[in-house]
Amino acid sequence: MTTETLHETFTRLLPELEAMALARFRGIGPEARQEALQNTTCLAWKYWGRLAEQGQVEDEGLLRNVWWYAVKQTRVGRQITRGDGKRGKGRQDVYDRAGAAVEHIDFSLFVGCMTPIPDQVAFRLDLPAFLATLNERQRAMASDLASGMTTTEVAKRHGVTPGAVSQFRTRFKLLLERFHEAA
Repeated sequence: MTTETLHETFTRLLPELEAMALARFRGIGPEARQEALQNTTCLAWKYWGRLAEQGQVEDEGLLRNVWWYAVKQTRVGRQITRGDGKRGKGRQDVYDRAGAAVEHIDFSLFVGCMTPIPDQVAFRLDLPAFLATLNERQRAMASDLASGMTTTEVAKRHGVTPGAVSQFRTRFKLLLERFHEAA
């Protein structure tokens, strides 16, 4: 399998796999549950990639087994660590440790399947139109924040202070509200 095929299979099955994992982590608090889910995702991607390197990936059914193994490993405390042996704090750090990359945010994933269809359509049409009103730097910062990066990580990436990122978040909210009022 090519890397693109591995990634496509992984992302296509991810919602189903995440639902299975969340059921296994239901007894823990919401933040710990999300941390466990992120760790499981990274472990599964790492194991899935290793199997592909060894030529053992034949079909997507194997990914479900890999996922369950990653869930079990997370439940017993196995965690992805950085090269220096330390654990990171943010989502981007977790992805970096696993060798995954968050390059593009599919904002349509922010709409749940239980959201009424008119609201889904409005979101999918309005958000790209709103983002088009922002300059390139603002769009990049908004995308980074939506991907789960921390304020400090976004500040470092864009060469600003964490306070500036916080102010941007507030300004971003106001701009979005004005956009909806004008529409």
